[in-house]
Amino acid sequence: MDAIFGSSHQQPKPGAEAAAGDEQDVPASEYARLERFVVAWLVGNNAIFTLAALSKGSLRTHASHLEIMVFSISMSLCLLYAFGTMNSSAVGRRAILIWFIFWLYQGVFSVVYSLSDGNTILATFMYFLWNVFVAATFAWLIAVIRSELRALGSLDTVTTRITGRLTEIIGLQAALSLIAVSQGIGPDEFFRLAATYLFQLSLIMAWLFSLGVFDVGGIDPHLAVTKLSLSLVEGAALFFTGVLVLAGFGAYFLSERSQPDRRAIVRLFYITTVSITGAYCCTARVVW
Repeated sequence: MDAIFGSSHQQPKPGAEAAAGDEQDVPASEYARLERFVVAWLVGNNAIFTLAALSKGSLRTHASHLEIMVFSISMSLCLLYAFGTMNSSAVGRRAILIWFIFWLYQGVFSVVYSLSDGNTILATFMYFLWNVFVAATFAWLIAVIRSELRALGSLDTVTTRITGRLTEIIGLQAALSLIAVSQGIGPDEFFRLAATYLFQLSLIMAWLFSLGVFDVGGIDPHLAVTKLSLSLVEGAALFFTGVLVLAGFGAYFLSERSQPDRRAIVRLFYITTVSITGAYCCTARVVW
């Protein structure tokens, strides 16, 4: 059964967890500045979303479009706070709580926004359900991946490598947002901005799933490519992640057009949603 459901899930080396525990556990106060910055950014994100949900006309349009451009950066900052501070066990609990509260707030006000936008009760419920799903399930996944990485030891090396990758992603997301906003956030710009958002989202989600599959699951990328040495679940996790990446690139190409194909963006939205859900389920099985 292990050959099917997770044969290459890397177990911590003997004594690795103890070694991780022997490393100095940094107090949460060491990362107080980062925490304040992340919380301030998330509060600003939710404030913009609240303004969009409660306002009308051009103010609503501009606020909602601006929120689209900062949302993926908010997700990345949450992950930076969670994984860039792995030498502090106390920060881990705070990071998970911050992630959950941020997404739960988004879920509550997505109901207000959807109803004021004239959507049906079913559509509104689906928006709320998606936000609650991400709040709870991804909080669990982040906690498990963080715990497994801490158990593998060498926290300074792992944290430095992870922080480097994340800062590159955040920098790219910020650049994409600035370019998109500079081209306008008016009523006719929604689908172009949505395409940019899908690409930004694919970057951070693919990074999280690859962290679970390769760093925690212990899959050798060389063997995975050359010998297809993968279990069914591992292969499915990489398949869904690959689809997510391809959908993101497709969205990027569409975002470069002044008037992108709306139907194509809607299709990419559904593909992204399905691939994230599939990649989550498979990655969760790999790391658990």
